[in-house]
Amino acid sequence: MKLGRSFLLATLAAFIITLYAFPAMAASSWRLSNQLPPSHFISKGMDFFAEKVSEYSNGEMKVEVFHSAQLFKDTEIVEAIQEGLVELALVPVNKWSGMVPAADIFEMPFVFKDLSSPKKFIEAGAGEILDNEFQAKGAKVVFWVDYGLVQFYNNKRPLAKPADFDGLKIRTFSKGTADTVKALGGIPAVMSSSEMYMALQRGTVDGATTGMPAAVSRKIYEVQKYMTLANYTTAQFFVQGNFEWWDSLSDKEKEVLLKAGADAAESIRGSIADSEDKAYNVIKEGGVEIYALNDEERAAFVKATESVRSEFMQQTGEISHKLMEILESID
Repeated sequence: MKLGRSFLLATLAAFIITLYAFPAMAASSWRLSNQLPPSHFISKGMDFFAEKVSEYSNGEMKVEVFHSAQLFKDTEIVEAIQEGLVELALVPVNKWSGMVPAADIFEMPFVFKDLSSPKKFIEAGAGEILDNEFQAKGAKVVFWVDYGLVQFYNNKRPLAKPADFDGLKIRTFSKGTADTVKALGGIPAVMSSSEMYMALQRGTVDGATTGMPAAVSRKIYEVQKYMTLANYTTAQFFVQGNFEWWDSLSDKEKEVLLKAGADAAESIRGSIADSEDKAYNVIKEGGVEIYALNDEERAAFVKATESVRSEFMQQTGEISHKLMEILESID
């Protein structure tokens, strides 16, 4: 009888120890959807984020990155995050423009002065304002991902003045970039980045607007004759999580993800200038004729796109005014 009772108590004790130890031993594993190819500097930043999550959690947390739209295309990713079909994803900010119109601030032509401007803008209060809007729609910003500046490409002629856009069908990636192309006299065609190469190769569109690193990683320079170095806007991204999933995490898990995200954001920012320089050289050596706008030509582009900025302010109300005030306050 005593032996049986001792055995029972020992078994119960072992069970209790196992029960309480299990959460510490079980690794949490989550997926991150990324539509960019592995060679892109942002994709490398996603891998860096995953490495830091593992490091800061001592291997108890794991993020598995799926590149090249293996899980979702950029046109599908917002719904996937909202519905909890994936825990984390690299999301182009412009994909929220229909539900959060103020997100189009990043697509406004000629509002960011240089590569450092997006970080200053986000840290000056814009990041918090926008994140509150996204949380109300079911998504949480884990960290912001700067991309670099955006250029124009086409197969017809150098684009030195707005009139040169007349009649050209240009691939765009958002409402803001589409409005810009239209204001310049072109015909915008919004399509996924994964569909861009084939459309250009087949002549479905005459040109495209994208960043130089993407033009290299997507091999756009192989099927285009001209690039206009305009630096007219930026294509901002962020890594977002499904809000219900985020809310279910422990404080420690959130802390690890935010810390790893901050490191990844800085790593990516540190790669932008080098990535742009290397991409420029690849594009040039690939035979693309590069035309750089001078100050007078750039001023003509700014004037031609004033309607895009004005319409944005009218349609997005108080939030856009706050965001524009922040833009005007940064150096």
